[in-house]
Amino acid sequence: MDHHHHLLPPTTTIQWNTILRSSPPHRALSLYPHMLRSGVHPNKFTFTFLIKACLQIPNPLKHIHCHLIKLNLSSDPFLLSALIHSYSSHPRHLPTVRSFARISPRHDPVIQTSLVTALFNLGDHIAARRTFDAMPVRTPASYAALVSAYARAGLHADALRAFHEIPGPPTEAAAVSALSSAARLGDLDAGARVHLSAVGEGRLRLSAGLGTALLTMYARCGRVDRAVEVFSSMRARDATAWTAMVSALAAHGMTERALALFEEMVGCGVQPDRVAYVAVLSACARAGLVEAGRRCFERMVSSHGIEPGREHYGCMVDLLGRAGRVKEAWELVRSMPMEPDSIVLKALLSACSGGEDVGAAEWAVGRLMELNPDDTSPYVLLANLYAGVHRWVDVARVRRTMRARGAVKVAGASGVAVNGKVHRFMVGDSEWNS
Repeated sequence: MDHHHHLLPPTTTIQWNTILRSSPPHRALSLYPHMLRSGVHPNKFTFTFLIKACLQIPNPLKHIHCHLIKLNLSSDPFLLSALIHSYSSHPRHLPTVRSFARISPRHDPVIQTSLVTALFNLGDHIAARRTFDAMPVRTPASYAALVSAYARAGLHADALRAFHEIPGPPTEAAAVSALSSAARLGDLDAGARVHLSAVGEGRLRLSAGLGTALLTMYARCGRVDRAVEVFSSMRARDATAWTAMVSALAAHGMTERALALFEEMVGCGVQPDRVAYVAVLSACARAGLVEAGRRCFERMVSSHGIEPGREHYGCMVDLLGRAGRVKEAWELVRSMPMEPDSIVLKALLSACSGGEDVGAAEWAVGRLMELNPDDTSPYVLLANLYAGVHRWVDVARVRRTMRARGAVKVAGASGVAVNGKVHRFMVGDSEWNS
């Protein structure tokens, strides 16, 4: 047993806990038996670290649970909540969580709230709601957990209904979850009602988190003017809030304003993150601002030390492709330090749709077929591309390949939209209809 950061073997519970806390999950769980053999008694902090390790490696969870019971620690509400949380991360533990729901003390809102969240995570929404309704004491935190669980499960109408059931002022967490549900539904009236009941009557202060949720909701519901109002009235703005506002302006085609706001953000000393750069690069791509996009891409590395990811390369390929600079887009993809994913490759392929560079298209299709042999849409695009430049022999060859791969036969004329232009195959083409 190597204790690289301890010269002497640990002899006290505190020393053992320090090692467990700083060890990766596998190691923490394998060290626990050594701790027991050394005669040192674990305490509740020991189990906090071990239960957390079980989120990654669930197999020992039952053993850890048994030890908790043996050591009379199983009634500690925070340990029990952590245990329930760990059980909820693996579907096979649903029966265990259900039995917890039957036997755990009803009067403890912390444990009951953990159970509601766990049952939602495991997909048993009915049992979760039943558990919530049976709680004799429901705290603002338990209501927030219910709204959040509905929102995470994609039950957005239920999340909004649960939000309006809250007696008294809602918590910020509940309001943020309800706003995200309204945004997902694109329901402006529902979002405005949440806005009123959260911030109206001076209930909650407009924090960075709540402000971001509000402006995102308004932007998603098509009211970018209201999003701007919220952003302007925010006292506290973090990087996430700035990024959300830049993204909202960019998504609504207000490219100049999005870029100006990005500059203001940097000027205020706020460090833009990877997401902010995706927002700004995609805004440049939509507006066809090649030079502005290039400068941003370079600044990302030189000024902010962010290594571009696939998503940033995807934006740049889209930008260059829309501007008809296919050669440059292809060079950029080949210079990527990581393997291009299908999004980047498809961006390159659609950049080739005007027939400018068949070589780049063939290369992209080859890579796409390696990534996902079952997806035949790249072949359709390539056949269209050949048809566009009257290379009928190649069209026939691609279609033969598709048939050999069991591609779906398309009857009559097949229209495939590439970059908004629809290319049609001819009905009388015997290769296609045979």
